[in-house]
Amino acid sequence: MMTSNNVSISSLKEHDIDDLDLRIIELLQKNGRIPYRDIARNIDAPEATVRYRMKRLLDEGIITVNAFINTGKVRYENVAYIELKVDPDFFETTLEELIRMDSVSYLSAVTGSFDIMMEYIYRDNEELLLFVNMLKKKKVILELNSRNILKIYKAQYPVRVNQSKQIGKDS
Repeated sequence: MMTSNNVSISSLKEHDIDDLDLRIIELLQKNGRIPYRDIARNIDAPEATVRYRMKRLLDEGIITVNAFINTGKVRYENVAYIELKVDPDFFETTLEELIRMDSVSYLSAVTGSFDIMMEYIYRDNEELLLFVNMLKKKKVILELNSRNILKIYKAQYPVRVNQSKQIGKDS
């Protein structure tokens, strides 16, 4: 999930989640407004357990509950995917700077010919142009590629169980 604007890259860590957590997350992904009692009923667990698990998942930053804008339905939100190749000595500082930007809605380190991929939300082409030009002026950014999203047909991030952990438990 996404990090908040005040989280540094070095402070991110992995947390263990179990099957019950995954089932709760799966229900939330289908309906982020589902009541605790309905989650409890669906997973056959006490409501108090669901409340405790939700609090832990939220407090530890394992999940966040957000509203996503369907940019095809509103006029003032546009999305661009921007890929950056960054000087390796400035990789973490570049990520930390981008994390603090409100208009950067998604940010990840990636493999391939680029180092960073981000989703940038902008109101109009002038705003996007200013942002891209600001990035191009940074000496630590070696290469930039951008694509505008014209229409989103599906935006879903389902829970996937780490199969290697499951295999290790059975043997």
